[in-house]
Amino acid sequence: MVDEQAQTQNAEYAEIMTTTPFTETTLSPFLIEALRQMGHTTMTKVQAKAIPLILMGKNVAAKAHTGSGKSLAFLLPAIDLIHKAGMRNRHGTGVLIITPTRELALQLYHVAAKLVEATNIEIGLSIGGTSRQKEANVLTRGACLLIATPGRLCDHLANTPGFKTDRLFLVVFDEADMLMDMGFADELSNIMRLLPGPDDRTACFFSATMSDRCVDVPHVRVNKDTLEHIDVDSEAKSATREGFEQGYIICPPEQRFLLLYTFIKRRANKKIIVFFNSRDSVEFYCEFLRHIGMKSVLMLEGGMKQSHRTQTYNEFANAQFGVLFATNVAARGLDLPDIDFVIQYDPPESVESYVHRVGRACRGANGRKGMGILFLLENEGRFINFLREQAITLFEFEFPSSKIINVQEEMENIVGTVYYLRRKAQDAYKSFLAAYASHPLKKVFNPNRLDLEMLGRSFGLREVPYVPFAGCKPFRREN
Repeated sequence: MVDEQAQTQNAEYAEIMTTTPFTETTLSPFLIEALRQMGHTTMTKVQAKAIPLILMGKNVAAKAHTGSGKSLAFLLPAIDLIHKAGMRNRHGTGVLIITPTRELALQLYHVAAKLVEATNIEIGLSIGGTSRQKEANVLTRGACLLIATPGRLCDHLANTPGFKTDRLFLVVFDEADMLMDMGFADELSNIMRLLPGPDDRTACFFSATMSDRCVDVPHVRVNKDTLEHIDVDSEAKSATREGFEQGYIICPPEQRFLLLYTFIKRRANKKIIVFFNSRDSVEFYCEFLRHIGMKSVLMLEGGMKQSHRTQTYNEFANAQFGVLFATNVAARGLDLPDIDFVIQYDPPESVESYVHRVGRACRGANGRKGMGILFLLENEGRFINFLREQAITLFEFEFPSSKIINVQEEMENIVGTVYYLRRKAQDAYKSFLAAYASHPLKKVFNPNRLDLEMLGRSFGLREVPYVPFAGCKPFRREN
């Protein structure tokens, strides 16, 4: 049994690994030892290509899918350059890593902290939702490497005296496409304008998808002709990782929740992420399931306080099984181990979004094999063609009606009589329609083709509130 599990794991990871050990690089001995203690001895493909280039001071644009080792690909050379340059914390920040979400920043911070345990290198963390003054104190004392989200970083650059960046020599844009997708272009422009430092400062861009706009950050002095491009995905046949299955379910709108409930109920010993497009949907479905006794369901969405988000992330990451309802805040880069199923209950806004979400199933270990499942309505089947054009192979699940656990009447009775659940169901319904109406693939996801009454039943609503599509304000997906 152990041999079979090892073979499965080896097959799943063969696509991203090389046979080159870290000991064959010029990385400092303390980093090699830290990697050994963390269980890393051999480089992934993106690490093998990026580390030497960054150590040579090259500008890098690296595209590699989720779970391919991108974080170490820039953290290792960044820390090594700080060490070999003889930087001290009092000198200020030498390396800046900008990442789009608090969770990604926290994850990078914990990895970086392990790498520098044997040194005096200070790792700074600057994110919203935490004490600004404590961050300012660290920055004033000096942090050789700073990991930050755009908004809080702008604040410190403009308003924290003593924050030294005059020796900054490397800026890394982590999940570069997500930084642009989330509307951080203005903040990034301000950051680069506020940063002093040498004209030959190096810039690196890392992402699961890469386009020209990812490297078009204003005031980043990068000559595109000298940019070193790394594309690990071009060596693979598919935009997603091998080693796990991907499928889709086409069902009528009134059966969406019943299918989801049945799937979760019959896999109580599995680890499952379910993606929604709005906070309201996450909150409603999570609260409803808790109301009927499914207490182990967790939720992760951008409206939660940072302390609560971190607690939820840690709880689910360390759990052997459980269910996490999440918005796209959890879709990118977060290291959630041993995921058995990724369910996309609400439609992704693009092929790239699909890839990032399903990438959570790439984290399997101990012989566990992940699976991605996409829920589609009967009029949405054309989206499969978009995926197949990117060499993403899916098969259709068949779910006989006789096997569905029918809790529809119970759901409608509860939603109809429990006031706070009725309000949450109405809000979730409205948010779903607003998101649907703003979907960029209008030919596939057309709100005029929806059966609104039947859709309302998936929220437990016998009567649906009126939502004027033409008058809907533009909807910004939760990130």
